[in-house]
Amino acid sequence: MLLVFLGTAVFVFGLDVILKQGMEELLWPGEERELAGGRVLLRKVYNKGAMLNLMERRPDILKRISAALGAATLLYDGILLCRPGRYLEKAGMMLFTGGAFSNIFDRFVRGRVIDYIGFRTKWPKLSAITYNLGDFALFTGTVLSFLSRLPRAIRVSLAKNKRI
Repeated sequence: MLLVFLGTAVFVFGLDVILKQGMEELLWPGEERELAGGRVLLRKVYNKGAMLNLMERRPDILKRISAALGAATLLYDGILLCRPGRYLEKAGMMLFTGGAFSNIFDRFVRGRVIDYIGFRTKWPKLSAITYNLGDFALFTGTVLSFLSRLPRAIRVSLAKNKRI
């Protein structure tokens, strides 16, 4: 089972790096191509910052923060993977780790993160945001990890209420 979890992180990382390289070769910066009847857009956008260009003017600090958070993530993953059970949390963390490291890789190797998926919506600000597979893996992994903790949190809360 350990190999399945580790394989998930490696797969997400590798697929996103390959897709980003494909977008580098396929599209010009800012170019868009429509998919799914125009609802999904392929476009190449460079992001020198974190989410929504946060800290784009401080790339060196962002690299250090990314490296520290990446190291902390790996440490937590190592501890988590050694524990029995907790399959939902493990799956979530491996998605999170694969997505995080594909963006960290970009930040260190390319000097910027390549985003390539957009959505046409009725909200212009939402339509302007561009993502990559790593971003979706980060989000999904966070949600799964949160959900894995929810039942335990509810049990603790109920136990506290019985004492009162």
